[in-house]
Amino acid sequence: MKTSWLLAVVPMCATLTAQSQTSLEVVSIKPNHTGAAASETNTTPGRMSFINVTPLSLIRRAFGVQDFQITGFPSWISTERFDVVAVLDRTAVLSDQDRQPILLRMLTERWNLRFHRESREYGVYSLVVADASRLKTHTGTGTYAMTVEPVDRVVLRSTRGNIGRLVEILSRYTDRVVIDDTGLKGEYDFTLEWAQNPAVDGGSPTLFTALREQIGLRLEPVRRAMPVIVIDSIDHPSPN
Repeated sequence: MKTSWLLAVVPMCATLTAQSQTSLEVVSIKPNHTGAAASETNTTPGRMSFINVTPLSLIRRAFGVQDFQITGFPSWISTERFDVVAVLDRTAVLSDQDRQPILLRMLTERWNLRFHRESREYGVYSLVVADASRLKTHTGTGTYAMTVEPVDRVVLRSTRGNIGRLVEILSRYTDRVVIDDTGLKGEYDFTLEWAQNPAVDGGSPTLFTALREQIGLRLEPVRRAMPVIVIDSIDHPSPN
């Protein structure tokens, strides 16, 4: 018989930095044992939820880094999954940047996260702008979506998508991590299509060619000193 040690709902009133005065009113953290691979993130006025996520993914979002920039952690934070729901004292929908200090406060208080920062050099791909006219800025209404159809010919469809999410997706399909050097902060609509195996599908471009020809971006191999978050300790979420 499994023991449920995770909390139900616990008040957490925390005044954050001047950059974000949003406070967490209520946080619910529950283990997710569905075995599903997909996760879901939703932010609505006064609420944010992360369904079927690993603690590692929450740390990545809190610091605005990628997985390779987090080290020293116990293996369970990359395998165990949780549903996290937070009720906020702010009615506006939060951006990724707004969420970062809130998530960090939750991780330090509820997961007892302790960490320090270092700088290390890595071989990476730098994503830069080749032809800005090829990238279509989103206008009007529409719901955010960035979906990938991973068949022999990979198709990435974006509605109100952002470059931060794009580099995360591109990192899955290259031999190096991709970092964003575009300086682009907007929301974009595009379809990016490339051959996952050009030797088999000679009719489709490689990812490198597709980026340049279809949305005006380019990948350049570079070595770069990158910030690294070293996890000193982290616990399972505190019980009620």
